[in-house]
Amino acid sequence: AQAGSITPEMDKNIMAGLDAIYTMDFDAAERAARRVIELAPDHPQGYFAEASVAWTRYVYDTEETDQSLVEPFEKKTAEVIKLADRWLKKHPKDSDVLMIQGSAYGLSSRLLVMRRSWLSAYWDGRAALGLVRDAVAADPQNHDARLGVGMYDYYSDVYPRFIGVLAKIMLRGDRLRGIETLKLVAEKGRYSKFAAKLLLVEIFTMDAFGAKNPEEALRISREVRAAYPGSPMLHAAELVSLYEAKRYEEAAAGAREFLERVKQGKYRPLDQAKGSVILATALWAEGKKEEALAAMRAGTEVKMGGRLSRWSVWALTRAGQLEDLLGRHEDARRSFRAAAAEVDTWGMREVAKENVRHPFKTDGYPGPIQPP
Repeated sequence: AQAGSITPEMDKNIMAGLDAIYTMDFDAAERAARRVIELAPDHPQGYFAEASVAWTRYVYDTEETDQSLVEPFEKKTAEVIKLADRWLKKHPKDSDVLMIQGSAYGLSSRLLVMRRSWLSAYWDGRAALGLVRDAVAADPQNHDARLGVGMYDYYSDVYPRFIGVLAKIMLRGDRLRGIETLKLVAEKGRYSKFAAKLLLVEIFTMDAFGAKNPEEALRISREVRAAYPGSPMLHAAELVSLYEAKRYEEAAAGAREFLERVKQGKYRPLDQAKGSVILATALWAEGKKEEALAAMRAGTEVKMGGRLSRWSVWALTRAGQLEDLLGRHEDARRSFRAAAAEVDTWGMREVAKENVRHPFKTDGYPGPIQPP
């Protein structure tokens, strides 16, 4: 562990909790967080671990579908910040706790971005940046704290290109510097090593401003997946990297393996929709539109909590786009209307509604696998 207040026994349980998160064993991750709280009830680390599990459950375990998880995450984050304030009054140079408090603000900021609450995300991001910079100043060997610095540099440079004048005035990032910082954390971090690697995979598959490098994303995603081979989350990241590297046949073969794991019970039933979209999009890129449509349709009925999952709504939208390309415009309208009728907490309804108004067209490339 870094110089600070995290003891070896706390460190052991923190690492166990992180392993459980990456294997998507969230009950085990929560147990590890509670053990940290038992070891140090006045320290914010265990409570931050609980908040991290809540965040990951919402984003990855429910694919941003179960909105009932948002409020508990917000409450846990507020508790972490309060406990950290109390701790830092007595130990103002504790690099670990400065990092923990900054990370709590950072997780909150990322969730607010997903929910398109840009201004609130900005304020939490600024708070996070100041705290993690203080953590690095207190202990320059605390490379984990640099994760927040790298994220802020990258995303605060990228987001202004999407969200207008306000962001251009308020945000001052440097995306290339951010990437280099994330590479440093991926190499030298302890708690944040794999998080940094996954952020680099996201950047190298999605960046639209010159940093896209799908082959490097594929190398990193395979490295991370080798550490957690049973994780559907990491398997999907590898398949997206294959697709973005234009290795469509390999992506399709990998997606079939992914779906077989769902069928065998090794992955969750919820993963059916994601696997179907990945397979369908790879087939689409190969020019096999009829096969792609059948694969996409296979992912349109996966439900969670009585409603279609995020990836199923996306599958409906993408099925409609394929139907347009195949000249089945009435079928396409039905698909788009069905997608638009779903409760929308992901910002996808406008895509479906636009496709209702105007038949979908493309120059051949299907576009990214992931929903917007």
